[in-house]
Amino acid sequence: MTQDTTHLDALQAPAWQRLVEPLARLGAPAAEQAPPGADSRSGSYDDAQTDAGLFVPAAHRQRFMHAGLRQRGAPVAFYATKVALALGLPLLAWLGMGLAAKAVTGTQGAALLLFSALVGLQLPGLWLNRRIARRQRELFEAFPDAIDLMIVCMEAGLGVDAALERTGRDMALRSPALADELALLGAELRLGVARPVALRHLADRTGVEEIRAFSTMLVHTERLGTGVAESLRVHAHALRQRRQRRAEEEAAKLPVKLLFPLIFMLFPALLVVLMGPAVISVLRQLAPMAAGSP
Repeated sequence: MTQDTTHLDALQAPAWQRLVEPLARLGAPAAEQAPPGADSRSGSYDDAQTDAGLFVPAAHRQRFMHAGLRQRGAPVAFYATKVALALGLPLLAWLGMGLAAKAVTGTQGAALLLFSALVGLQLPGLWLNRRIARRQRELFEAFPDAIDLMIVCMEAGLGVDAALERTGRDMALRSPALADELALLGAELRLGVARPVALRHLADRTGVEEIRAFSTMLVHTERLGTGVAESLRVHAHALRQRRQRRAEEEAAKLPVKLLFPLIFMLFPALLVVLMGPAVISVLRQLAPMAAGSP
């Protein structure tokens, strides 16, 4: 019975997933199967098995969650892309060497093929890291504004759950990623998930320390019975100060980042523009002297 169900699931799988499944099995990391029982949407992934039968570590699946890729087929496509690029780029390099006018020696050709294979293996990881960094930065930048909206909603008479849901709707234009996370948090709360558990899931999904501190603060505020609005106001002020310090750090790094482009790109052109007329004048004056000399 289990084999029939597995075969039926394989037939009902998306066509692209059935095509990339062999490549994904080649590129997926080796991992033991973890015991099931965690919610696949929460970010606490004890079950590391994907739809394609791959065993992906929980830490790897959480990186996809940090990037906003919640589809169970995302690791399949990722590892399949790594294998395809690791095989495809050397093939393209080999075809380019065959079409090149100048023949490539065996050592140079092997080095080029190896380099292209390494580039193909690293490109998907670099893309994933950049996507994670951009999404986490967006969440960090927009979160103080979301806390301000929560304070306004709670002072207007809404509860914590209703304020979170309303804030998620109002933040759709400011930060779609944060609105999506808050909408998922509200869906978990409506399904009956305990608020501390849902807040922990939110922190695990985003991977942002400021959101984790916000979740911890809400849990402790509820346990101690203190004012939620006042705690949120203090937390929002601290987040704004942290955001300002981060902006000042980025501004302080800017001169160092601009140093090398200025030296190697702008200064040579500036020297040509400034020194060019003087050099031409000197050459014109020295030309008759050089022509009249024996």
